[in-house]
Amino acid sequence: MAKSELRKLVLAKSVFLHGCIHANAKDEVSRMLAIHHFDFAVEMILRCIATKYNIVSSSRQEFHFKDLWNEIVRKDVKLPLKSRMFELHDVRNLVQHAGVIPSFEDVMMFKGYVETFLEDIIKREFDISFDELSLAQLIENVELRRVMRRAEELFKEGNYKKCILECDKALIKATFDIADIFGKAGMLTGYFGAGDELKNVISKGYAEKYKGKEFYALAKDLSKAILQVAQAATGMQFLDEFRVRFLEFRELINNLEVIREEELKEKARFSLNFVTELILKWQEEGMIRSSVKEASS
Repeated sequence: MAKSELRKLVLAKSVFLHGCIHANAKDEVSRMLAIHHFDFAVEMILRCIATKYNIVSSSRQEFHFKDLWNEIVRKDVKLPLKSRMFELHDVRNLVQHAGVIPSFEDVMMFKGYVETFLEDIIKREFDISFDELSLAQLIENVELRRVMRRAEELFKEGNYKKCILECDKALIKATFDIADIFGKAGMLTGYFGAGDELKNVISKGYAEKYKGKEFYALAKDLSKAILQVAQAATGMQFLDEFRVRFLEFRELINNLEVIREEELKEKARFSLNFVTELILKWQEEGMIRSSVKEASS
């Protein structure tokens, strides 16, 4: 399979999983977004199939959803769950054009149908299972990709708690080591908005002038604490739209031992999506690069 084709399949899966996050949020806006994501994921796969059979020759070639479906069927491709997928697309149109808010029950119903559709058609048409489509494949850094692939394997094995912990391991490594988010935040603090007083207090040698004084230890602690506050405040900008999900993830990690067993699968799915997407965001921004070993190969 061509790398570009595989990437499209992985992205379609990512869109679906993102829709699952919205679906589980239950509020009205999230339910509307979930329907959009589910419909979009199906259409992305249809376009992949259409490209495979030369129905479309360009990503810009226009086909309405149902017309595209019918063109694919004319190629003797068996597309499952036609009535349900058409119903989903109709609901999506009502959401977008009439502001109709789908019920939570309908959203969860479509979630199940779309997952079944994707699992079936991807395996038959592209000879790869839905589970084998790894979002971590999009991560360029070898170390981070390895950790996230391990997390995905743990998810497949049903070891959801270890999957969540592996995601946390990847996030910590990305934040404090590979991307060095707080180090860069400290640099920004020094470059922008920091007067000479702050720069002086957070400098490494600040407390040394008080060496031998009874408040020397206090001066060292205060200097470090002020630096950490500045880093934390500046570091938040690197999270952008991920701030709320970051807090949710930290709460999940802190309360992992008391999470009910029946909730662990969705929590692990959330962890995989959140950490992978955040790493990919930092990768796109140039914060995370391929390892030296991989880049030179």
